[in-house]
Amino acid sequence: MTVALAVPPLLIGPSIRVQLQRIGAEQQPLLVVDDVLADPDAMIDAARAAEFYTPEHTHYPGLNAPLPEAYYRTVVTTLRGPIEAAFGLPGEALLKYFGFFALATTPAGEAEPIQKIPHHDSPDPHRLAMVHYLGRGEHGGTGFFRHKATGFESVDHDRHGAYVDLAQAQLAARGAGAPAYAGADMADYDLIGQADGVFNRLIVYRNHVLHSALLGPEGGARHPAAGRLTANGFIEAVTP
Repeated sequence: MTVALAVPPLLIGPSIRVQLQRIGAEQQPLLVVDDVLADPDAMIDAARAAEFYTPEHTHYPGLNAPLPEAYYRTVVTTLRGPIEAAFGLPGEALLKYFGFFALATTPAGEAEPIQKIPHHDSPDPHRLAMVHYLGRGEHGGTGFFRHKATGFESVDHDRHGAYVDLAQAQLAARGAGAPAYAGADMADYDLIGQADGVFNRLIVYRNHVLHSALLGPEGGARHPAAGRLTANGFIEAVTP
């Protein structure tokens, strides 16, 4: 059993900056928050002490570990107002949150074909996804994509069946898949926007948009202080 470790009380950065961007023809909202935490190294220390594991039921190309409970209380609670405004959440809703540390460690040559194309986390546009970049250096950010054959930039319940069938057929036709992770040069997808992986930057987007981590060909370091460390999460607004 993995247990999230405690961290000292987390403070929001004194120079925090929030901006709302729009992506692609669908103009999907992307909330970009810079200098989120006053002491982001506290999260790196927590990750160094955490027990990382290989996730069994996801296609994440690396390792996961539990997040400290204090992270949710600090970050999601503080950003509630901007999140409500950007994504039209009802003010009376309860925000449920699930998250984890993530370390991208799998080289592109060892990744499964499905790990090298853009994905959507669920077809529910009311669920939000969040990525907080905690790695220093050039580790790559997050890209957003349009599926060329359908023109879809997001996949909701109405689009889900048609999109999945076609995407799976395209993937099967390409056999071993692309030699690299998702990026600007893809056969079946266009890159329509991206958020750079700036240290202590957090992004929030609807989890049904087509997206992917922008990873290099080599696997990242397995040490949290040296690798592509992120805090990943999902937010669901539950109305009483």
